[in-house]
Amino acid sequence: MKIIITERQNKLLMEGLPVSFRRRYNYNLIKNHLDFSILESINPCDWDDFGDFVEEICNSIVVDLRDDFHQITGEDIDNKTNDDLYDFITNNFEQYLMNFYKQQCA
Repeated sequence: MKIIITERQNKLLMEGLPVSFRRRYNYNLIKNHLDFSILESINPCDWDDFGDFVEEICNSIVVDLRDDFHQITGEDIDNKTNDDLYDFITNNFEQYLMNFYKQQCA
């Protein structure tokens, strides 16, 4: 299942993130990272429920992106930006992760 958001929605969701971060990461790049770096190598059925799975995966994406951003730019991400990034990830990928969880653990 594809999640389709408009360009305007993407801008609204990402406006709380620093410009330097927004230039490097967009919805498609994050989704590709999710698909090929995280979901490819895990078994979602290892989690007790969907909520724990989504929380862990979203935290993993945030940590990966934050570390990658720091390695590329030398800039650190503050706690508010970290929270904004987590919110962006959960708002955009929760349904996608739920469907993945259901397909794998049915």
